[in-house]
Amino acid sequence: MSKRKILDVEAREYVDFDEIDGKTPEEVIERMKALRESVGDRDVYFYISRYGYDGGKELTLRERREETDKEYNKRIAEEKKDRLKAKETKALKEAKERAEYLRLKKKFENV
Repeated sequence: MSKRKILDVEAREYVDFDEIDGKTPEEVIERMKALRESVGDRDVYFYISRYGYDGGKELTLRERREETDKEYNKRIAEEKKDRLKAKETKALKEAKERAEYLRLKKKFENV
């Protein structure tokens, strides 16, 4: 049985540069303390994503967590479906190659 994966997802709390823009260090510290209390023991971190050619940046709060039962079951079902499809594709390819081999063998065996 496969293990549960650790997901890296965007946290439900909204955070952006307004949290620190134009604020004093004391105000930022107070906001971070409040944020820490709201997230509890969850494994969260700040992430700055860059976009565009002009150097645009976006601040988000991300979370590392174990996948839920629903996410786990969905992933397992998709992996099983993918393995079955790959197996069928391989069998079909081998059948086509075998047919081509037999055709060429028959064509060139008396040459």
